[in-house]
Amino acid sequence: MKTFAALLLTLVLLPACHTTPTKNYFVNRGGDLTDILRGHVMWGKGIALKLEVTRLLHLGGGWWDAQAWGLSNREVGGWHEQVGTWGLILGEYHERDVYDIDRVSGSYGWRFAEEGGTSFHQADPDNPLDLLTVRADLMLFVGIDLEVRVGEVIDFVAGIFQFDPANDDNDYTSVIDTP
Repeated sequence: MKTFAALLLTLVLLPACHTTPTKNYFVNRGGDLTDILRGHVMWGKGIALKLEVTRLLHLGGGWWDAQAWGLSNREVGGWHEQVGTWGLILGEYHERDVYDIDRVSGSYGWRFAEEGGTSFHQADPDNPLDLLTVRADLMLFVGIDLEVRVGEVIDFVAGIFQFDPANDDNDYTSVIDTP
């Protein structure tokens, strides 16, 4: 029975070894692993106390216009951000002014004063797993912003078998697609 299980596991993993060059495979798995946590410290004008359990459920609020340093979008560095966030079950996180990087998480949440009524906006519409994120913000002139991206855990595990539910394996090159 153990031999059969080992053979079955080998057959399942074999396509992953064949369809992606080894270098891209390990770069993508490393990127997926890095995507699980985001966090940064910030200092400047602001106050915040907020918890998000998924991108859909929020409790608390805050505003800051601050310098920041930390891990975001697979890079460590510094940037400036201005953020407004609120929530009482439903909520919004809005990055108003971010420079020195493209974005931190992106803006997301419920918008009520839109033409056409209430709607939910995703920070990354191409990545449905981004909704499964837990986030905490705490600031009084000095603060911290932490995200545990549970969806990226799923993406990392699926990536071992060459599935990319987060649509973020940009280096993916398939032998099947090449002439």
